[in-house]
Amino acid sequence: MIKKIVKENYLYLIFILLFIIVFSIVMRSSLHDSIILFDKEIISYVRSIFNNLFTSIFSIITNFGEIYIPILIILCVFICYKNKWYFYLLTGGYLFSGIVTFIAKYAASRPRPIEALIEIPKSYSFPSGHTLTSLVFYCLLCYLITYKCSKKVKLISFIFTTIFVYFIAISRIYLGVHYFSDVIGGYIIGIPCVMFVLNTIECNFKEKLK
Repeated sequence: MIKKIVKENYLYLIFILLFIIVFSIVMRSSLHDSIILFDKEIISYVRSIFNNLFTSIFSIITNFGEIYIPILIILCVFICYKNKWYFYLLTGGYLFSGIVTFIAKYAASRPRPIEALIEIPKSYSFPSGHTLTSLVFYCLLCYLITYKCSKKVKLISFIFTTIFVYFIAISRIYLGVHYFSDVIGGYIIGIPCVMFVLNTIECNFKEKLK
């Protein structure tokens, strides 16, 4: 089964590995200095729009990218869905995104910003784990929940999901725990991860969801 999945998705895996390798090289090159300068300009702008309302909103939104919210949702799926394949696939997709994030962070080994509005995580900064894992998890959740729905419902749900993930990503920049380029990196690595997970389901587990 593993060999079959790899064969079906080798292009997505190549892109994931390629992005991780390229970004890890860039983070250790002179180009990183230019990226940091741009990131600091973004930070300066964000600080200019700080207010209590934005801080409160983004402090809530960012929690949806923390590990305990996806785990709670996974448990709800386990309890509410008789077909346990929804639980298995959602769990597998989330674990996959977590593993990719872990590898990418240690490959880049980029330090976090020095100042933030909340406690700064001890893990490396690049890529944004909230962005990468949320993109994979919530897109997969949307796919599974709307699997038997009409195309219109699927489209509306997908649009809502992408906007939701976007605000999770923005919250990390606003709260100061990530650079802008961390979030972009999370999206770039996360997109082929989403394609890998969804294509794996389409090719191997589609019948399990009926």
